[in-house]
Amino acid sequence: MRHKEINPARALDDLESILGKDWLEENLKSMKDGQNGKGGFGRFIDFTELGIAHVVKIWYKAREETIDREIVGGGMPGPYTLAVAAMAGDLEPLYLNAGLSNKIDELKETKLSLRVMHELGIASGYARKGYRIDFIKRQVVGSIQGCDVLPGLGVFMVESGVSKAAIICADAHPQNDLGDIFYCARHFPGASQNAGDGGDAALLQRVLCLYVADGLTDGASRLDEWAVHPELMRLSKDDNLPVLLYTDGIKNMHNRSVYVRWGRLVEGNQAALFKDIYIPDEIITAAEL
Repeated sequence: MRHKEINPARALDDLESILGKDWLEENLKSMKDGQNGKGGFGRFIDFTELGIAHVVKIWYKAREETIDREIVGGGMPGPYTLAVAAMAGDLEPLYLNAGLSNKIDELKETKLSLRVMHELGIASGYARKGYRIDFIKRQVVGSIQGCDVLPGLGVFMVESGVSKAAIICADAHPQNDLGDIFYCARHFPGASQNAGDGGDAALLQRVLCLYVADGLTDGASRLDEWAVHPELMRLSKDDNLPVLLYTDGIKNMHNRSVYVRWGRLVEGNQAALFKDIYIPDEIITAAEL
């Protein structure tokens, strides 16, 4: 597995700079006001009730963990600190790629924040493989009725030489309609439909990346469960659409908490046209203070 150690204090500073301190202050005010007391404050904030974006939640919790470690004079980074460190590691190779500012705007949206965090992790993996990432060239999504407004669906393009692909990212979350996501993935313009049309469409391959578990307690079993999902197997085998399943979370390794992201392909991808698929397999640790 790829292993990277990240300075947690620098990661927090970088995230604050990217999100904007003024915007974070506005969220802190909303949390303090608590919408007439419905959301709580301190360690008992109901972020969902307050409509706070997930990225704010992990930033706020990581700050709490950092303060706690400073009070006791050190210690191991907590789970939210590790999540922030992972995000800092994900963003690092993406800074010069087209449309990142648009993706950061989506990261701030309450309904999109968690999915965009996962999407940035996948995009970062392709960037480290040498691909150029483009978060802008997704106008083609609008050609599929309804697919441009699905909060559980994100698309970016990767390109290296003559190899290019549309990476379709989605979360298998109960609030997302998987039927709609599968429909959009199946009908997304790609090589299997457009091979004879010429132009960029003829070169465009597709990969569906589906996040299937929140946390590692059931991550492995969830990957196995989804790997035999009938609809995903049809997408992979009949529609020539590679399907990547992945998960992430905190795991204890050698008496130390680490952030782990890993995945697997659904059976049937061997015949896929796009061979260079990024399969998550990495550990991120935060340096001790």
